[in-house]
Amino acid sequence: MNSLDVKNFTIHDLIKKIDKEKRNYQNMKFHHHIKTLKNPMKIRFLRRNIAQLKTKYNKKINDKRT
Repeated sequence: MNSLDVKNFTIHDLIKKIDKEKRNYQNMKFHHHIKTLKNPMKIRFLRRNIAQLKTKYNKKINDKRT
């Protein structure tokens, strides 16, 4: 997912994407605790991706209010 894709997302799309990424993050953390992942950096990338999506979501909400 690149930033151009996220810019075209609606607020509802962003909410769905954030929920989906959160579920993936929780599953990946759970599996990492049971058995070490081959690439644990994926957890960090997912966490950053969620933060970027939340930032875009908050920006859209604030732009809509003004």
